[in-house]
Amino acid sequence: MTKNQGKKVGMYSLIILFFAKFDGEVNGFQPLVDQLALFLLKEKGIRVLLDEQGYGNKGYTMSKAALRQQMIALIMPMVDNACAWALTVGNADMQDVFGIVETDFKLTQDKLIILVDEILEALTDNVVALAAYNITLVKIGAAKTAEANYIAAKEIPKQKRATKKTVTASISKEIKGADKILTIIDRLMSGEFGGSMPSMVLEYTNSRMIHNSVNRHTMVRLHVYRDEEHAEPIAHANISIASIDRHDETNIDGEGEIIQFKGGDYLILVKAKGFGDAEIPFSIKRGKQIAIDVVMEANVVFGNVVIDGKPSVNATVQIDGTNIVEKTDAFGNYALDEVPEGMVVIEASNEKGGRVSKTIVVENGKRLRVDMVF
Repeated sequence: MTKNQGKKVGMYSLIILFFAKFDGEVNGFQPLVDQLALFLLKEKGIRVLLDEQGYGNKGYTMSKAALRQQMIALIMPMVDNACAWALTVGNADMQDVFGIVETDFKLTQDKLIILVDEILEALTDNVVALAAYNITLVKIGAAKTAEANYIAAKEIPKQKRATKKTVTASISKEIKGADKILTIIDRLMSGEFGGSMPSMVLEYTNSRMIHNSVNRHTMVRLHVYRDEEHAEPIAHANISIASIDRHDETNIDGEGEIIQFKGGDYLILVKAKGFGDAEIPFSIKRGKQIAIDVVMEANVVFGNVVIDGKPSVNATVQIDGTNIVEKTDAFGNYALDEVPEGMVVIEASNEKGGRVSKTIVVENGKRLRVDMVF
């Protein structure tokens, strides 16, 4: 895919978000709805080609983290309105489904998709009752498309130059088709809403622009994860460059950045509760931007639990005052991840009511063995 194609795809994403936002306003104008449906099909086809070419979560298209955030951004307004509906009508089951906040989406991909599917299914099942709350099948469909794009975004092996060239040509053809549909949508937007809703048309026009990125500021962007597969981001990690007294905190997608500093050689420090500190040296030229992936090493307390000289199976081991808890396996072994640094109390309890505890000192980035005996 070329850079210009990448800019087009980014613009298409903004247009989809625009129509999701103004779904209620445009939904009654059938010619526009029809053209929008054709455009969504074209955009979906382009995404399939991008996945073939390896741009699912890197390159000039939206990153996997950005696709995830786009999916959540489409779902959360509907969740808030649906929760208000459930509270109003006293539907306890739907209150449980919709009574969530954005931080509840901080899950591994498999668990996140299960949650999203449950929400979208509940929205679809109650769409008639939710119509008064500005929730429609079009909005739900846009969220489902965003979910599909997020799931599809994955690393694939590098392909041969000839294959990439063929796919790039196919992308070019699909983009021409999408642009032709957008030309019709432009006319329909102007003709139907230019006089009555000029501010909405202006927002559409802004979404329709291809924005050229200008790298005026030196920037280092970090993606912080708890696993090598980069499936579990770490939020609220602190990133800092001590030599220039600059710092930031990662968001829900594990992203943080430090901008506007001179080029040179630096050492960036990453700290996260329950993990060993990470130090990453890097070099950067003035006005350039770089991205760094960081996988944190969790603080681990592990060991064996014994009762009457035998392994204590299915015993509960917990760090007191936290939700860090694990059951022992068939050999009495356990392992607790992301244990906070410092002095903590570890407690083991068994099914017979036995209980034993120890005070331990956890050091960042280290594994500590603690055996327990009833």
